[in-house]
Amino acid sequence: MSISKKGVGKSSPVSLPALAEWGIDVTNTFEKYLKEYQSIPQYKKILHTMINFFDMYTPLPYKNLLSSANRTIAGANEIRKIKRAQIYMNKKELITTTDNKHGKRIVVTSRGHKIFYEDYPLAKLRKNKWEGNWTLVMYDFPEKIRSCRDTLRSNLIKMGFGSPQISTLVTPLPVEKPILQLLEGRELENYVWVLTCKKLWGLSDQKIAGRSWPLKELNRLYKALLEALPKVREVNTKSIIKEWQEYYLALVTNDPQLPAELLPKNWLGEICKKEFSKLETKDLFWMLFQSV
Repeated sequence: MSISKKGVGKSSPVSLPALAEWGIDVTNTFEKYLKEYQSIPQYKKILHTMINFFDMYTPLPYKNLLSSANRTIAGANEIRKIKRAQIYMNKKELITTTDNKHGKRIVVTSRGHKIFYEDYPLAKLRKNKWEGNWTLVMYDFPEKIRSCRDTLRSNLIKMGFGSPQISTLVTPLPVEKPILQLLEGRELENYVWVLTCKKLWGLSDQKIAGRSWPLKELNRLYKALLEALPKVREVNTKSIIKEWQEYYLALVTNDPQLPAELLPKNWLGEICKKEFSKLETKDLFWMLFQSV
């Protein structure tokens, strides 16, 4: 994606990485997350964005989507795309449209929330206070059944586990029963140990989280986005704002959604979220809906 930066010749294409003057390492890491984000089904992007950025349950005004589309030459076609997307997600029972004194509003259904929490199980702890317990899984499989190890590890990560070291996974979620159900009938009990504890290795909870999820890397990229924001606002074109938003959504989509108690003191994710919310979001939601 490129734009013409105001005041620089007739046509000086500037991408966000070039505008922000990021190095190769930062740019490549962003591109890695962006590639993962682009592979996510569009309906999940919509669910994630609506739930994350409208205080979990505040509904999205339907007219915001339409007013954004109406401002364009092809507005009629764009409105049809939005309506088709709405019908699709209604059929899947992911969203519903309600009427109130403020007009029609799009609301994520309980099924939509269920899908979100299946993708981000740790986000449950942002609704309910964490009790301070860790679930620890250790395993030691013979090489001849390493496929069982790989399958178990993959399933545990989907359940909200992080990995502080090889053959060890941890989660702040109380998931002992689901783990036992996962192991049941597979004759893996001799290779797997499941523990619940308050402290691990004498480390603080924040250090355990930092070893288990890529929080340091994510925080470095949140910082890069925040430092780029003044230049984005100076240029102030839809293209560069949209690109900043996409980079941010790529990051937050890969964020494990840990509760505040487990985040580092200098965590910039919430600051970045507030800045994202200050930007124009009508075009963003149209972009998400019209792509379904």
